[in-house]
Amino acid sequence: MKKIILSIALIAFIFSINAQINIKPMDKALPKEPKSKEKVLFPEDKRLLQKDYEGLGWIHTSTFLNNLMADGQTLTRRNVVLLPDTCLKAYTTKESFFPGLIGMGFMLDPCSPVFDSDFATGILPTPPEFTHNYRLDSLQIWGLYYLGNKGYNTASPDTLRVYVTSVAPYRGQKDHYATLMMNGHADTTYLVPKIAVNGANKVKGATITPTSPNTQVIDYILQPNDTVYTWDSAGESWFRYSIITIPLTYDGITANGFEVPYGDALGVMVHFIPGYEYDLGDTLYWGMLDEFDPNKWAEGYPIRINNQFSMLYYEIEGTYNPFADPIGFNTPIATYDAHRYQMFTGQAAFLNEYYFPTPNLLPYMFFRISEDKENGGIIDVNVTETNDIVSNIYPNPAKDNITINLKNNESANISLFNILGQEVISTISNDNQTTIDVSNLNRGLYIVKVKQKGQTFTSKVSVF
Repeated sequence: MKKIILSIALIAFIFSINAQINIKPMDKALPKEPKSKEKVLFPEDKRLLQKDYEGLGWIHTSTFLNNLMADGQTLTRRNVVLLPDTCLKAYTTKESFFPGLIGMGFMLDPCSPVFDSDFATGILPTPPEFTHNYRLDSLQIWGLYYLGNKGYNTASPDTLRVYVTSVAPYRGQKDHYATLMMNGHADTTYLVPKIAVNGANKVKGATITPTSPNTQVIDYILQPNDTVYTWDSAGESWFRYSIITIPLTYDGITANGFEVPYGDALGVMVHFIPGYEYDLGDTLYWGMLDEFDPNKWAEGYPIRINNQFSMLYYEIEGTYNPFADPIGFNTPIATYDAHRYQMFTGQAAFLNEYYFPTPNLLPYMFFRISEDKENGGIIDVNVTETNDIVSNIYPNPAKDNITINLKNNESANISLFNILGQEVISTISNDNQTTIDVSNLNRGLYIVKVKQKGQTFTSKVSVF
C-alpha cells in the first residue's frame, strides 16, 4: 500500500503577532479500503467542468486548484473510512496503527483570488473590494456506505453528522478560528475553526462543534438507497459511489439555506455516527489475514462486518503539500481521536480546540452556493495586517520594482515566493528601505515574507 503523509502535530508555537502557529508534521500511514475484486465505475459528472458562476451554482472542493496545479500533476481518488468517534486507534497490522480519523471536511473561501487565472478576484469579489453575502443551499458528499452482516436497521439507523459553520478571516476576528503554518511551507497559512468538545464521556455521539455562533448541525439519516450500488456483469463485480445530497433545508435546519456574511469562509465537517452499539476507547483491528487472498480479513469493524461509511478524497502522489491556497483560505480539515479525547498535551494542547489542516487529503464534496448581491460591504483588510516589522510595501501592483519600508534598520531577510511556494527572490536588508527588482518575474501574484529578530511578516504583491 502506498503511504499518505498525515499532518499530525505534537509541537507547536506562536511566532508572529498574527498568532500564526507553526506545526511540525509527523509521518503516519492511513489504511486504504480493503482490497476487493470489485471494480469501481464512476458516474458521469459534468459539474467538475463547470466554470459558470452566475448564481454561483455548484463548486467542487478541487475548483480552487485549477490555477495552482503544476503541469503534469494529476489528482488521484481514494477512500478513507470514518471511524466511530469513540475509537482511539485502528491497527493496520498487529504492530502498527494509525491515528483515528473520525471526521473530514473543508473550508471554502469563495473570496480567494485563486479562482481567477489572473489572481485578481475570487468567485465573490476579494476584499477590500465590495463583496457580498452568500448562502449554502445544498451540500453533496461522495463516499461508500456499506451495510454489514446485519443489514439496514430501521429502528437504529446510521447517521452522517454534518457541522456547517463560517468564520471571518478577512476581518481578523480570531475568536473562532486560527491560521496555522506547516513546517517547510511557511508561505501558506491554513484556516482552522475553533471547536468545543462536549459529551466525551458518552458511549457514542459526542459533539465536536465549531464555536462560531454561525453554526448549524445536520444529522442526516442514511437511507437504504444511500448504500453503494453494486452489480455483476460478465462474471465481474462492479460498484458506484454513494452520492449523498443534503439540502440545507433538511429537517428544518434552515428556512432557505445557510446564510454566510460577506468576507466569511464557509466550513463543513462530516462525521459517521453508526446506529449499532460500540464502546468508549475501542481499539479496532484492521488487517489482512492472508496477503495472497484479498478477501480474507480479520473480523471486526470496519471490514464490512458492521456498517461503515468511507469518504472519497483526492491526493497527488509523491507530493506532500498539493492542496495549499497561498493567497486565500481554502483548506482541507479533519478531526482525529485526539480531539474527542483531548489528547494533545504540552505546547500542542491548543490543538484540542481546533480542527486540523490536512493539505494532502482533499475531501470530495460539492457546495451549491447562491449570491446575495443586495447585502454586502467593504472589509479593510489592512487592519488585519498590523505588525512590528513592515510599515509599507509599494507600489502594489508593481511593474519594475517594489519598495519595502521597515520600521527599523535591524538586519532582515526578505523573500518573494510564487503561488507554488517556490522562492524566486531572496535578499538581506540592513536599511529601513529596500527596493527589489521584479521586472524579470512572470506576471501574477507573489508572497512577500520578511523575517527580522525572530518575527515574521507576510503580505501579497501583484506583478504585471
